[in-house]
Amino acid sequence: MKIQGHNIEAEQSLLATLMINNEAFEHCSEIMPIDFYKTAHQIIYKKIIELLFAKNLVDLVVLTNELTKAGQIDQIGGVSYLVKVIDTAPIMNTAGYVKIIKEYSLTRQINQVCMKIQDSSLVGDTLLDIAQSEMLKIQSSANQDCIVNVRDIIHKHIDRIEKANTQQQETGYQTGFSNIDQRLKLSGSKLIIIAGRPRMGKTSLAVTIARNFDKTGVCVGFMSIEMPEDEIMDKWLSMESGVDSCKFGRYKGLNKDEYQVLNSSAESLFESKLMLDETGSLDIVDVERKARKMKTKGAQVLIIDQLSQIGNKYVKSGETTSRYSVNCNRIARLKKELKIPIFLLAQLNRDLEKRNNKEPMLSDLKQTGSLEEDADAILFVHRPEEYAVKKEERTALRGIAVLNLAKNRSGPCYRDERIIFVQKTTRFFENTAKGI
Repeated sequence: MKIQGHNIEAEQSLLATLMINNEAFEHCSEIMPIDFYKTAHQIIYKKIIELLFAKNLVDLVVLTNELTKAGQIDQIGGVSYLVKVIDTAPIMNTAGYVKIIKEYSLTRQINQVCMKIQDSSLVGDTLLDIAQSEMLKIQSSANQDCIVNVRDIIHKHIDRIEKANTQQQETGYQTGFSNIDQRLKLSGSKLIIIAGRPRMGKTSLAVTIARNFDKTGVCVGFMSIEMPEDEIMDKWLSMESGVDSCKFGRYKGLNKDEYQVLNSSAESLFESKLMLDETGSLDIVDVERKARKMKTKGAQVLIIDQLSQIGNKYVKSGETTSRYSVNCNRIARLKKELKIPIFLLAQLNRDLEKRNNKEPMLSDLKQTGSLEEDADAILFVHRPEEYAVKKEERTALRGIAVLNLAKNRSGPCYRDERIIFVQKTTRFFENTAKGI
């Protein structure tokens, strides 16, 4: 069996350095006891941490005494081993020792996962899921702290502001809703939650936005966990052609003219960059894997429909709110990793149904996990006609929709009442736009 990677000399040198110079510990924030290969070194380092955190000075005498009191002195090889370690006292290259120890620790973790996968009886996608899940658990130090001095970066930011002031630029990707776009400035790492109650048209709004992105040449990755591919494409084709999607799939549902318009609209989609994945019942690990794959294939924006349909094998069954929180947090981290905007659809709880005013507000997210905390922006979609009781009231409200940018880290919030929803094509648009 191959001996796993390690460097005993680096481990001994770091421990000796810490016993001689306690202040060197400030360079050890990345190192945990488990990162040491030798068990004796794990015990010694853990005791050093405990003592330093308790504001105690640590040297050979103090460490020997504390290990003896804890009944661990024999486990590390006795006092003689501590003397041997400190006698190896090298040049104080703390950062170098930390890097070596951490690299070998990471290598061992990866090797252990590889061995586990190799010995597994699982096959295919199931094995891939386990492999990805195990690899994601490995904490790498590759993501270094980005601590900089302001004096070193101020010129870069002045240049950025000057460029924005003197050159007219796009405000980011265009969702097709100009008032929202001006305030959202959609680019880079952002998590945008599209939230609303059932029947409000969250998926239709997501498809509308995806289509608007696509029209401007933006490559969209659309992960439809809830709605099957044919329904997504029906919505898209209906928006393109203006033909009522209810007629699709029905015997003689389309007349000759409608069929010709539909075919012509379909031809325009041959230039589409949209990537669609309709796999249902996904675990969060699957979502992460698919998102990374879409990014490597060129996706500039991701849309995930929807949060409630994403599973998590590590959250106990029945703990819905906890699952929402954990999964939303992982997607928030994913947008930072991929450095692209991610739209995540979320269904609000029933509490707002008890109010006279049924329009969503941020407090409605409190029972839906930590969505508000993780999101960079929250966009509520609301169609008041769905709550109209009287026929005449429903008629008066038909087609009226509200998009409420209720949270926005990039700028001001905005509530847009000038939104139209066309039922037959399930499309949202600004009422200032030309045509339907």
